[in-house]
Amino acid sequence: MNDSRPPYSVLSLGKMRMQEPWRIELLHGRGLHRLYWITRGQGRVTVNCVTRGYGPNTAVFVPAGTQMALELPAQIQGIELCLPAGTELGLPADPFHLRISSIEAQASLTGHLERIERELGAAAPAMDRAVTGYGLLVSAWMERELTRAEGAILREKTHRLAELFGSMMESRFRSGRGIADYAEALQVTPTHLSRICREAAGRPAHALLTERIMYEARRLLRDTDMPAREVAETLGFSSAAYFTRAFQQSTGRTPSEFRAPRNRA
Repeated sequence: MNDSRPPYSVLSLGKMRMQEPWRIELLHGRGLHRLYWITRGQGRVTVNCVTRGYGPNTAVFVPAGTQMALELPAQIQGIELCLPAGTELGLPADPFHLRISSIEAQASLTGHLERIERELGAAAPAMDRAVTGYGLLVSAWMERELTRAEGAILREKTHRLAELFGSMMESRFRSGRGIADYAEALQVTPTHLSRICREAAGRPAHALLTERIMYEARRLLRDTDMPAREVAETLGFSSAAYFTRAFQQSTGRTPSEFRAPRNRA
């Protein structure tokens, strides 16, 4: 898990869409809390191996270290707010997915986000304190909306295993362990784990694990100077050759071919 962005940031989903698609659409984790405020359009978001649809006036909160992937179709409009990891803001410990029906609540959150964005842009004296203050207001907004929970998308009991797998995977995906090891730790069979993941996220456990590993492989190849053999070791592959085959099967390119665009920049 890696995050080079500052503790607070506000980014439109339109600008997010300008990134390489894999940075958003593949399962990944970040070291910051993230709140997504969708104001227009429809898509899907996967959090801890559970995929749900979203539409206008949807708030999705993803705590630091939680695995996620986000679809951003062309018509989507909204904002991503990144907040510092830790407990000082009193943010929720668990992710949530809420449809906000109250016009007052919609306007309140939009106002908080706009004020944070203005503070960050102006970089005036005492900016840190001002942004922290608005962060606390966002935290209070979350608590109130969770208490009201009129538009909550309820967590299905059958998805709990997928969520546990997602949390475990995020902490162990570099270990080289296979699905049988995860299933044993969760006290289920690999077949049962894969069936639950397919129901929750639309693909089996092995595909989810591969996606998370290959996201990290892409990130290390694109954002660092780490040799491919070290990337392979970091991600638990038994050899550089095995990593190259797996990477090429996943992306259609070898590690060196994938890294080449950055080297030409």
